[in-house]
Formats: sequence, structure tokens, C-alpha cells
Amino acid sequence: MGGIYHVISRFVAKEWFIQSAVERRAYLQLLGAALTGPDWTCFCFAVMSSHIHLGLIAGCATMASWMRPAHTVFASWMNERRERIGSVFVKGPNVVELRRSGAARLISYVHNNPVRARVVSRPGDSDWTSHRAYVGAAQRPAWLDVDAGLALAGLSSGTELEAWMGSGEVRRADLDAHRVEPPRRRGRPRRSASSMRTEKAKPA
Repeated sequence: MGGIYHVISRFVAKEWFIQSAVERRAYLQLLGAALTGPDWTCFCFAVMSSHIHLGLIAGCATMASWMRPAHTVFASWMNERRERIGSVFVKGPNVVELRRSGAARLISYVHNNPVRARVVSRPGDSDWTSHRAYVGAAQRPAWLDVDAGLALAGLSSGTELEAWMGSGEVRRADLDAHRVEPPRRRGRPRRSASSMRTEKAKPA
């Protein structure tokens, strides 16, 4: 099995390009079509107004080889729909690799996006995510591998997932604790004492 990735694609200037079920369906159809060829697997998603979350299992192909064409088509469709010109997505998604121990937390974090946005009070009340497909309240898209998501999370059913999610909120810091690589600090890296001594020893 390939690595587990949390991928966040944001729209430029935090603009709400997705404002209705029409845009959500269009994006998900393009995503599903893009995933039919490569050996990548999507096990959870949240399509929000200003950004998109995906939980993915990596394949051998590069992520850009299937995601970039899908995003290009969606951006062209959105520009035509809004009679605008310019970028729709921020260049390059935010990609974080997680250990398998973080899979359940990733699914919970992604499915709770509409709750954190105060759009709904419970994950099951929103059709913006894959949560309803997990609990049997909506049909699973052929490209969404719910079984893989449950197996990664160590859970046997969507009902068990929902009960686990109800036991406590998963915050971004909880996900960061399961990153393959720790998050980088912002700003210039602090220089070590040895490097500072070396600089002082250099001739002027």
C-alpha cells in the first residue's frame, strides 16, 4: 500500500467558487473521471466553498499527472460559468503525508469540515463530504473506496466510524502528530552556535 496523504486544494484569494450542489457535482465528476486511470485511491473528501480536502492512498503515478488535468478542466468550466479570466486554484495543493495511525483522525477531520464552518451541527447533516457514503445515507461513488478508508482506520463499519467520531473532536494539531515529517517552522531557520562561530572566523 502506498503512502497516505491529506491534500488540500485552495481557491485563489479564498474565493467561494463552489456555491451550490452544481459546482460540487461538477468537481466530483471530474475527480472521479481522473481517478479511473491512475492507481491512486480516494478514501474521503470534503468539497467546501473555498477549498477541497482529499484523503488519498498514493499510487505509482505522480499526483499531478491526474489532478492537474482535472483541476484545469474545472477551472476552465468555472471561468466560463462566471465570465472571468484568471487562476481558480492556488498554485500547488498543500500535501501532507500521514502515518497509518492517523487515518481515522484524517477521515474525521475531513468529514467535520462543514461542522467547523458552522454550516451544519453534525457531519451526517451535510452532503459536502463523503461522510454520508460511509454511514450508508448516500450512494458511494464508484471511485470512493470506503472499505479502504475503514480498513486504514481500523474500523469495521460506518456506524463504528460515526461513534468514534462522536467521542471527541479532531483538531489540526492531532493530525500533525501523525505526520511522516514534522511541520516546518515558518520564517528563517535559527542558526546554530557552530555556524555563527564559523562566520565570525571568516576573514573580512
